[in-house]
Amino acid sequence: MFIFSLLTFCLSLFLIIKRKIKVKNIIFGILGTGLILNFIFSTQIVKQFFIFLVIIYLSYVFVKLFSLFILRIIKNLDYRRKFLNCFSYIILYSVALTIIINLTDTNWIKWLYFAIYFFLDYYYFKFINWPNQEKKSKKISKNDEWEEAITFAIIAATLIHVFFIQPFTIPTSSMEKSMLVGDFLLVSKINYGANIPNTPIFLPFMHQKIPGTTNTPSYSKIVQLGYNRLPGFQKVKNNDIVVFNFPVDTLIENIPFDKKMNYVKRCVGIAGDTISCIDKKIYINSQETKNSNEIKLQYQYWIKPVNQETLSTKHLSRLEEILIQNDIESYGKYRTGNYVQVLKIHQKNKIKKNNPIISTGEYIIFVTENEKRVLEKKLKKLFVIYEQENQSSFFPKELKNNWNNNNFGPIYIPKKGDKIKLDSLNIHFYKKIITDYENNSLLIENNKFIINEIPTDTYEIKMNYYWMMGDNRHNSEDSRVWGFVPENHIVGKPIFTWLSLNYNALNKRGIIGKLEIIRWKKLFTTMKNPEKSYFIHFVIFMILINIRKNKLIKRLLKR
Repeated sequence: MFIFSLLTFCLSLFLIIKRKIKVKNIIFGILGTGLILNFIFSTQIVKQFFIFLVIIYLSYVFVKLFSLFILRIIKNLDYRRKFLNCFSYIILYSVALTIIINLTDTNWIKWLYFAIYFFLDYYYFKFINWPNQEKKSKKISKNDEWEEAITFAIIAATLIHVFFIQPFTIPTSSMEKSMLVGDFLLVSKINYGANIPNTPIFLPFMHQKIPGTTNTPSYSKIVQLGYNRLPGFQKVKNNDIVVFNFPVDTLIENIPFDKKMNYVKRCVGIAGDTISCIDKKIYINSQETKNSNEIKLQYQYWIKPVNQETLSTKHLSRLEEILIQNDIESYGKYRTGNYVQVLKIHQKNKIKKNNPIISTGEYIIFVTENEKRVLEKKLKKLFVIYEQENQSSFFPKELKNNWNNNNFGPIYIPKKGDKIKLDSLNIHFYKKIITDYENNSLLIENNKFIINEIPTDTYEIKMNYYWMMGDNRHNSEDSRVWGFVPENHIVGKPIFTWLSLNYNALNKRGIIGKLEIIRWKKLFTTMKNPEKSYFIHFVIFMILINIRKNKLIKRLLKR
């Protein structure tokens, strides 16, 4: 499909330049081609066609502008002088800043490297009204102006995403109720310090793969810079909500650490802590942690009828309606023929159209302890709510401990500089750290350890590590399953929810219920105070700006 998209773009370019065909006619032709592909093949093929077409066009714009930049320098003396002045200042400034950082060991000064963009703006972009600076006098075509605007927007947005702030979506329920499925967040990179990309060659706004493709990577591994982080304003603390790269992402072979999937969890334990869980309560260094009001923990419970024989279809429908209307994450056990399967409640209607489906009366729900008490009152004597422990494989899997969601540990979380005395038991905790995260070779022979071909019984930790857990404690794949999160995998800190969509509202009855698809109370809320919405403040601010703008327009028209 890439070749077809490339041929389509080349043909379109030829028709515009040589045949003088209008751009809008070319656009209609491309849309028509997409429609034909949709009839012949599938929507997925059409998506790939348009995505590759956009990528090819943007690549063409970048190459064209860069080529013009080089040609102007070669042909024009003024451009050569401007180029030499600009990049001489940039090189001198960078060298001086590097020397200061190395001499003083003051990390926060690294942020001053961004001043380089002011040099570039002064000489080339001129978006800032610099004093005593000549304005652009040469008129350029609308097409060139449009391409320059696209280029600047992409570069600016990419820099903002990589170094300052990035939008993020909550795709799973592992952080309910603290963060909900459908929350759209802004994640700050500067709180913990922006991670300078280990993989600097990548397509903007694409994380792992090109959308519309199965596994076409959106980056190149030709250049790997390693782990480098700009200084932040704070360090990761206990109970911080953190966005990080999923440490055990194996969907793509040999994927760089900065291109692994983004996860969001709560940092329960930081480097140097010893963590354990006893009867659902987390202990850090033998002290029970006290949860603040914004931390709302959820647990898994089972619902079953008190008396199966007296239970009617009406009672089951009422129970399911209560669960849906109260936005409770819930699953039911349903019988289709000779099989019993666990489905989300709203999914059964899709299957019911083709096969008869009957509820067994048993349900799995994920609620807070307060929600459980309220639900018990509503269900009265028809149903009983109880907890059932699920056995699963916990980290480290090799030890086969009898740990579970409610009881595990103690586990020590290593910090940078720790010298770990290795033995046949703790090697299972630190094996992945030594080999995968800190890139050493490890060979174990007769309980003896050979690291980087050197026999040793100690290992010095090179990075800080963290223990991440979801607030939906019984429905979260987290450190209890895959272990520690390395420092270089930390992405940023969620600070703001600008939109929240409740997809479950589409399953509710009535128009009013379906209008709850937008969680109005969660719009424009902060992570520190999720109960207070600043949406109305934003609306008032926009109205005032609009009024001010209209007044200025009227004044100009009067003149």
